[in-house]
Formats: sequence, structure tokens, C-alpha cells
Amino acid sequence: MRTRLEIRNRVATDTRETQIPTHIEEWINQTLNEIQSPAWAFEQTNLKGYDHKWTFNRRKTTITTVASTEDYLLPRDCEDISLIRQTTSPQKVYFVPDDLFYEFIPNPTATGNPKWYRLWEEEGVSVRLSADDLVTVKSSSTSDTSQTVRIVGYDTAGLLRTESLTLSGVALVNGTITYDSGKPLKVSKSADTVGIITVAKQTAPLTTLVQLAPTETMARFKIISFYPIPSSAITLYLEYFTRIRRLEGDNDVPDIDERWLWVVRVGTMAKVYQYQGKEALFTATQGMFASGVRSMVRTDMANSDFIPTLRSQLQNQGAPWLTLLESPIIT
Repeated sequence: MRTRLEIRNRVATDTRETQIPTHIEEWINQTLNEIQSPAWAFEQTNLKGYDHKWTFNRRKTTITTVASTEDYLLPRDCEDISLIRQTTSPQKVYFVPDDLFYEFIPNPTATGNPKWYRLWEEEGVSVRLSADDLVTVKSSSTSDTSQTVRIVGYDTAGLLRTESLTLSGVALVNGTITYDSGKPLKVSKSADTVGIITVAKQTAPLTTLVQLAPTETMARFKIISFYPIPSSAITLYLEYFTRIRRLEGDNDVPDIDERWLWVVRVGTMAKVYQYQGKEALFTATQGMFASGVRSMVRTDMANSDFIPTLRSQLQNQGAPWLTLLESPIIT
């Protein structure tokens, strides 16, 4: 049992519910979202406020700063930051909350090697408009002619405006609203597409603002600011966590170890039992699901390669052979 289809069919068989395959598919993704943020499972055992970041969601990349540039877009799959460090003057770059920022960084325009960072709103495009402009959209496939692309942003009068542009295959479809380059834009699709959707500014050259994959409804980019503002090109090393990917197709496989797929199945079954009104089965299955999530967390926190106390324990037991092994060999 690996793919969405296999999980769906197994759940339908176990719960004797074969009439709602679309519902089961959505409940599979809802279950994956609950595994993504497992704090709820620990609240059931009175461990409130607990959270866990999955090691299988951990990624790393680099950010190259530009002199006198304060803001940068994080990778589109970045959910939470784990660590930022720089080696130009080796140190960790720390997150600074607003109250401490205003108290201890009185001159936010100072330049140098970054020591702190702040997080801002989510941007919907990977490249902002360089000047106030209209947008244009197109697909890489001639088959995309019925889906719409929704643009949300502020116009040059400061009003929040929206427009829906119906795709016309590989032909450009122009919008009619001039958007303020200083404000964020959000872009989304009405449905999956065959091709890759490109959103660009209308004025030549047609600079690409963002691209959406066929099964991607919208993109989101978190904005990060560094202080002091970088004074030169500095390589920052970023470690971050992503989200567990949604299963869009029958041949999609969850981004978790195969040994834990039973947790996805049980969590989905609980939702089916709740839909069926079988409260006793729902309660029992939901408890199994929560217990499975807690087991996943405990296993994910273990590190078999980290044994910091082995030597000291042996020495405390007075193991004579340890001294012998550590002695130099004389020939």
C-alpha cells in the first residue's frame, strides 16, 4: 500500500464505504495535514503547546545577498526556518521579534554582515513588478483553454483589485488592471492544468513574475529581511522545513516512510467512520491514529548515531579493557 489509489481502495474496503472515493481522497490529504502539525495528538495526553518538525521535511539551500538589499524571498517550499548561518564572519543569524528589534536595533538602516533576521508577509510571485504594470498569462500547453488565472493585488490608486483571466493555450492573455509595484500580488488557478502557467508583466520585455506547475493551485514565498543590511555579496546557509506534499494523482505517494503509511490509513478511516456516524468506531480509530502519530514523533526524534554517554558509562563501571584499548601499542 503506497499510492493514493491503494490507500483509498484499502480504506474503502475496510470501512465498507465504496461510494465516496473523492471524499476519501480529500480525507487522505487532511490526514497528511494533521501529521504535518502533530501537536493535536499530544494535547490528547495533556502535553499542550508541543510541536515537532519532521526530519524528512528538512532541506538546505543558500541565499546570496546583494549589497544594500534588505529583503529576500525564501524558497517557495519553505514552511519553517530551522537555521541560518553565515561564514564570512562565522555566526548564526538569529530571528529577532518586533519588540526586541525596536529596542536593540535602533538603526535598522545600518549595513554590514547580517546578525539578525525578520519575517514578513507571504508574496505570491517570485519576482515583483519593477514598476507599476499590467500582467499577462499563458500556458505551455494548447490544451489549457477553460481554466482561469486569478490575480489579486492593489492598483495604483491603492484599491484592492481582482481579475480572472481565462487561459487561451499558449497565446498571451492580457489583464486590464495596472498593479502597484510596491504591493504584493497573489496568483491562483481555478483548476489543474496540462501545462505550466506563466504570469508576466505586460510591458516589454515580458519579465516572468511566477510560474505555476500543472497541479499547483498557487505559489507562496515568505519574505525575509536581514540586519544589518548586507553591505556586500554574502553567502548565507539556510536550513528549513517543508510541508508534506498533497496527493493530487492516484499514483502519488506520501512523503513519509512506508512503515508509517498505516497511520495515514487509520487516520483516513477515522474520518470515514465520523462521516458514517459510527461514533464508537470513530473514537477507537481516532485514538489509534493519535497514538500512531505520537509514535512517529518519538521515532523521528531518535538518532542511533548519537551516543554521547557510552564512554563515560564504561569508565564509571571501571572497565579495565577500555584502558587497554586506549593505550598505545608498543612493538
